[in-house]
Amino acid sequence: MNFTNSPYEPFMKQPTYHRPPEPTPAPRGSECEGCSYWRGLRCVTCFRAYLRSRAGPGGGR
Repeated sequence: MNFTNSPYEPFMKQPTYHRPPEPTPAPRGSECEGCSYWRGLRCVTCFRAYLRSRAGPGGGR
């Protein structure tokens, strides 16, 4: 049953099929591989370890 004479009404009644994107795994060989917090960005723990590894011996302190 149409409520208006609009030619777009049948289109607007169609169900939407929007699905959230599939989560992508962390890159292989990175320190985030296997991390349960991976969402496309390094978590704080992995990022701190990354910064320490770039700082060199002594952990940058």
